[in-house]
Amino acid sequence: MKVLHILKKAPGPEVLSLIDGHKKTHEVTVIDLRLPFSPEEVLKRVEEAEKVFCW
Repeated sequence: MKVLHILKKAPGPEVLSLIDGHKKTHEVTVIDLRLPFSPEEVLKRVEEAEKVFCW
């Protein structure tokens, strides 16, 4: 399953643990919105993902 995690701020230990757990069984992409990403790239990743988590 393709999973996308979108980070709006620095993730806490619980979020990092969840992301690491997902990486063991899923194809995971992480976008940190504090870094430069084009809106088009973010939208493309959201459309490709089967599950999206925003933190």
